Amino acid sequence: MSNDLEPKRPSGRWSNRLWILSGALGGASILSTMSIIHDTTRQRAAIASIARSTAEQVVALAGSRLEIIALETFAPVAPWAVRPLVGDSALGALVRAQRGAAKCRCRDTLAVTEFFRYDPAARALTRIPAGAASISPQSSVLERIAMSEASRARTHQELAVHLVVGRDLGDDGALTVVQYDSAGVPSIVYGALVHARDLVIPLFRDAVARASLIDSAGRQASLRTLGLRVTGPDSTMILDSIDDVHRYRATIRSGGPLEGLTVTAALSSDQIPARVNVASPELLHLGLLLLATILVMGFAIGSARRELLLARARSDFIAGVSHDLRMPLAQILIAGETLTLERERGAANRRELSQAIVREARRLVSIVDNVLLFSRSGTARPKPALRPVSVDELFDDVVEAVTLAVDDAGQSIAVRVTSPTTVLGDRQLLRQALVNLVDNAIKYGMQGQRIELGAQRASADIVRIYVDDQGPGIPADERARVFEPYERLFRDRTSERTGSGLGLAVVREIATALDGRAWLDEAPGGGTRAVIELRHAEYADAAAPAMT
Repeated sequence: MSNDLEPKRPSGRWSNRLWILSGALGGASILSTMSIIHDTTRQRAAIASIARSTAEQVVALAGSRLEIIALETFAPVAPWAVRPLVGDSALGALVRAQRGAAKCRCRDTLAVTEFFRYDPAARALTRIPAGAASISPQSSVLERIAMSEASRARTHQELAVHLVVGRDLGDDGALTVVQYDSAGVPSIVYGALVHARDLVIPLFRDAVARASLIDSAGRQASLRTLGLRVTGPDSTMILDSIDDVHRYRATIRSGGPLEGLTVTAALSSDQIPARVNVASPELLHLGLLLLATILVMGFAIGSARRELLLARARSDFIAGVSHDLRMPLAQILIAGETLTLERERGAANRRELSQAIVREARRLVSIVDNVLLFSRSGTARPKPALRPVSVDELFDDVVEAVTLAVDDAGQSIAVRVTSPTTVLGDRQLLRQALVNLVDNAIKYGMQGQRIELGAQRASADIVRIYVDDQGPGIPADERARVFEPYERLFRDRTSERTGSGLGLAVVREIATALDGRAWLDEAPGGGTRAVIELRHAEYADAAAPAMT
């Protein structure tokens, strides 16, 4: 029977055919490889792709830097400020902040000649000088620009920050920021007039200095000698550093904050990798090889699909963490600068700023703890120190950690414990898990909701700790999936709610490490109930001798 399972040797006739087929496959592989390597058309296309990706990298870096500059310039009227200013006083605050920053040199400043504010509903434009006298555009030009920015933001909310240049503005450029009302409709357009070249040239030079290119040895090569040409929407030349040395060029139209600018990036020969490996898009010469490798291709397709899903998940994770980190950092920066410059309005305002710093710092610590715990759990599950933990004391810690965030969201939190009880667990890990669940309840619940933190005995040896919210709830068939790393509901991917996608994954890891389990259910009053089930400490202590 074993002989029947052994592969049979091919006869001499089939052996010759296999040799011929092997030779044909080898020859086809060599010919296809040589044709790809010596195909100058594909070489040029690859080099053009490198130049284009370089231009896109520079534009992305410049756009990101412009957003930071806009955030710093318009900080006094930002909606996340402790007390955002409105009306004509906002323009005065912008001018004072601009002059104060220029005097103390504590942050990057723009050479702003004038600030303006436009109310689309009232069609009212307000202007105020901010620097040396200059030839300013007519109010009708600024009104038209502001109306266009409000219309742009209505359909593309990612363009809330935008640099406008054009013939109507002459040598100036208008850096605009659009604010929204509670319904998400553009309500106010703020703008700052600056000299276009004085803003654009340093912006792109800084981007070029930070950009890099992977050379043929796999190392990062500097692009400081990159040639760059930037023109406005009416072909007005703003920056041009391209000469005859820069042979490889690519032109793109900027998007995002720099939409309207046309950017050409040019590379010299020494900035192109010595060998560019180009894969042929037409695989006609590799047809015979596909017949011999079809099984491997099946595995490769599956692996590629998993890699694509992982790349997408990582991209969502980076976007969520970046958003979660940016807002607390911005609020800490604004509150810290206000306290440093002694601009607070009395003791009450000082207390509000201090509380804001503490609240946002705790939020940052929670985010970092989640990332660190999950990075460790990717290779080894966390090793808790199991000991009896008082549920009442644990809830006191959690409430203290989240009170400021709950109050800031306009919500409330209540604790319900039917009787004093203890669980077998790690207090620090349990606190982190419950803070994650409360943070989810805050994030996905409505303003005015009541969050309930409670515990109940499921049996003599089981305690269930739960967090109830009054949010929209989670479909039953989706509840298990959201515990996977980076997973989020489809409705939340397209909403303004962002996140790292690690909160529930960390909760599950902690529950598993504590010999428990975690799941989601429907709350009694509607919404979602998140449950962590653990062993009762007294029962576990009593059972320990028998277990040993």
